[in-house]
Amino acid sequence: MEFVKLAEEQRRFFDDNGYIVVPDVLSLEEVEQLTQASDRMIESCNSDGAYVQMRPGIVEEPDFHPLLACSPTVPLVIQLLSPNIHLHTTAIIYKIPQLTDDEETIKQRGWHRDIGITEDLGHNNLIRAGIKVGYCLTDFHQPRSGFTMFSPGSHLEKTPLPIPTGEVDPVHAVDLFLNAGDAFLFENRIFHTSAPNLSNRTSKVIIFGYSYRWMGGRKDNMQQVQPDEAVLDQVDDIRRQLLGGSSDALSHWAQEQDIAPEPIQWTMEI
Repeated sequence: MEFVKLAEEQRRFFDDNGYIVVPDVLSLEEVEQLTQASDRMIESCNSDGAYVQMRPGIVEEPDFHPLLACSPTVPLVIQLLSPNIHLHTTAIIYKIPQLTDDEETIKQRGWHRDIGITEDLGHNNLIRAGIKVGYCLTDFHQPRSGFTMFSPGSHLEKTPLPIPTGEVDPVHAVDLFLNAGDAFLFENRIFHTSAPNLSNRTSKVIIFGYSYRWMGGRKDNMQQVQPDEAVLDQVDDIRRQLLGGSSDALSHWAQEQDIAPEPIQWTMEI
């Protein structure tokens, strides 16, 4: 994995807004290869809904292994969290066009925070514990074309998300315009929701979510990112750590790049 330094303006924007966009992460060839692999995965799940999300089996497919430690994005995650991370969750998300004039369908939302710790800690005690990286396989050039909407700065809110009476979105909600091959990073505390897809094409995104290793992976009925040894043998030491294997490769990598965290001091003189 090549080192990409997190620019100070990127850090400030992420700290202030809870997300950043990284353009031109994937080449046209990579987008095509990942689209073909994703199409095969989605076809296997036999879903008839407008929103199709697949979680299991992604890390077992070699076509997705390059994304595990994608150089333009994962080094940024390490600098925003720490080297002590692993892959927490994965998803392929397809949104079929909703060609409808039904106002209720257009207004459907599901604003939420990620990882599921809000239920245990409450809105007032949340920490930045994970970052998801999304990879666009299709263009998002118009509003309500199936992208994820964000409420910038809401990761700093200590309350439920304020939404004006009669509305479905917060005042400053954004529906970003991105190109196929662009990536976006967002942390667990930011409020976000799936936007309807009123375009004339299926929207396609791959999500890889990273969190601290002491958190463990998802253990619900959708997925647990814990491949067997046969999969771990196919990847390098960095990806082995990210997949939950016995490796501390990212700590050594961070030291080589001079971005390792300072050792924690447990006591001090007063």
